[in-house]
Amino acid sequence: MNGCERFLTALHGGVPDRVPLFEFYWGLPFIRSVLGDSQKSLYHNADDEVAMSRATGIDMVYTAPYGMTSFTSIQLHGEEYQDEWGTVWGSNQDSWPGAWPKTEVVKSREDWSKLSIPDPTLAMRIEQPRRTVELANGELAVVGGIRGPFSALWMLAGLVCMSEWIYDDPMFLDELLGEMGRWNTELGLQLIAVGVDAVIIHDDWGMNKSTFIGPDHWRQFVLPHITQEIETLADTSTPVILHSDGNLNLLIPEITELKIHGLNPLQRSAKMDLAEIKARHGDHLCLIGNINCSTTLPHGTPQEVEREVLECLRDAAPGGGYVMAPDHSFHSAIPFENTWAVLNTCKKYGTYPLDRDAIQARLEELAPSQIPF
Repeated sequence: MNGCERFLTALHGGVPDRVPLFEFYWGLPFIRSVLGDSQKSLYHNADDEVAMSRATGIDMVYTAPYGMTSFTSIQLHGEEYQDEWGTVWGSNQDSWPGAWPKTEVVKSREDWSKLSIPDPTLAMRIEQPRRTVELANGELAVVGGIRGPFSALWMLAGLVCMSEWIYDDPMFLDELLGEMGRWNTELGLQLIAVGVDAVIIHDDWGMNKSTFIGPDHWRQFVLPHITQEIETLADTSTPVILHSDGNLNLLIPEITELKIHGLNPLQRSAKMDLAEIKARHGDHLCLIGNINCSTTLPHGTPQEVEREVLECLRDAAPGGGYVMAPDHSFHSAIPFENTWAVLNTCKKYGTYPLDRDAIQARLEELAPSQIPF
């Protein structure tokens, strides 16, 4: 199998020749260490992303349209910039290619009435995704990213305003979430039109211990719009992956009913139990992630990283439908040797049919008491 075949087989719940490897984005120092002088740009671009996938031996490549909030694309430069919606973003090398909102554009109905909503169909939005599909050449699975309604809105209005509207103006909140969902759905349809193999919707709903808003409010305000966004995209026969950080355990019953093929990133530090989710939902949902990028990857030894990779293989790889990935990204605070430990361990022990005895034997060798600190 090539990478595209391997990734899509697992995403559809099947058993590929090896557990696929997934990357949301690489930290900039790691990109420089791999590509060196051949790096095309300091900013996210298709050429570097495809080159990184090939050089590291992962099975897919991530791309995003111009206009995906919080994502610094090749068209945006500098440590601070203002997007089309009016939101001011801060960024630096450590956050690359992501950014953080520094302003709240919509804080009232008056603000919303004055806002000029950008055109989601501009041809320039899909220049980089189109280039990614061309360079991947059917050998790597191309995964295109968009926002979901909740994340898109809190990046425009802020969580404080959204929380107040739940009680003070629920109809307004519902209207805004609907518009954010429709706008990003259009981006997703454009990605599909240029040939991406899957769409991943980024809609973070959780913190380490709980969801941002109560589960009942999430069901009332968010669930209808994320359902519509997912169904519209899935109806094109393109597999949809949901990315949501945090502790989603109280939302899992509804999440597993959505028309998605995969769930990412299964944040280990937020009590997302990979083995339990696999046992309950692994027969109809591909699980992607669970390597701890908050503690183990940035602060652990390569042996500790190897152990965590083996635990994921043991808990989720049997029967297929699992993709190896960090529980967010290979960010810039992760030592290079720890990134390589994930990639090399998965390739060594993730071949099907799985050698469970070898995985267990190596886990016993790497027992916590024997791992140097």
